[in-house]
Amino acid sequence: MLPYLIIYSPKDIASFTRKRGSEIKLGQSVQTIVNFPEDLNNSSAKYVLLGLPEDIGVRANYGRGGTQTAWKPALENILNIQSNEFLKGAELLVLGHVDFDDVMKKADALNQKTRDDIEYLRKLVEFVDARVCEVVKLIVAAGKIPIIIGGGHNNAYPNIKGASEGLKSSGKIAQKGINVINCDPHTDMRPLEGRHSGNGFSYAFEENHLTKYAVLGIHESYNTDSVLNKFANDKENLFYNTFESIL
Repeated sequence: MLPYLIIYSPKDIASFTRKRGSEIKLGQSVQTIVNFPEDLNNSSAKYVLLGLPEDIGVRANYGRGGTQTAWKPALENILNIQSNEFLKGAELLVLGHVDFDDVMKKADALNQKTRDDIEYLRKLVEFVDARVCEVVKLIVAAGKIPIIIGGGHNNAYPNIKGASEGLKSSGKIAQKGINVINCDPHTDMRPLEGRHSGNGFSYAFEENHLTKYAVLGIHESYNTDSVLNKFANDKENLFYNTFESIL
């Protein structure tokens, strides 16, 4: 059991679910577990829902915080979707969320306007990376597909790394490295300058957890020349198209 993983009980799920006669919501039929990862390995669910209530990576990239609030309202909306032939509740396991309260308290005391505090925020992101990566690795190793909500795009790195390591440890791939498609205005391939929400794919690519990367719909005015040149110089592994070209 991981001490920072908050596992949700059937009672937790029921508190988010609005029942209605003659209907079955996802929240009335989703799976939960008690012991992680043992119960996960024995579950018949295809998908695992996980929340990441943090915004440290965004702040470490000089961005506006707030991504830590996405998880709970998203979960409530998902649990109140109809369980029907397109998606049965039993196909989904609600795991819970990763607890970042200790790291968030440290981040709250910092000022984004000072270089020293930005560097410290980027160090804190490494703690986020470690927790997310370990949970994702165990989900993927159990043969499940993680659906991850909340946090900044910094979590692309531990998600990719965790999936890569989980697939390798379970024998589904011979060596680490996965291919990724991302739909985003930004490539998130900024320099390796300390971890933040703008360079999750850079670190994953540098460490060979990310093999081939395609990003769809980037905005022409929001990506630097250096990043675009990186894609242009490695067309075998890196691809993008722009939102403007789609229009």
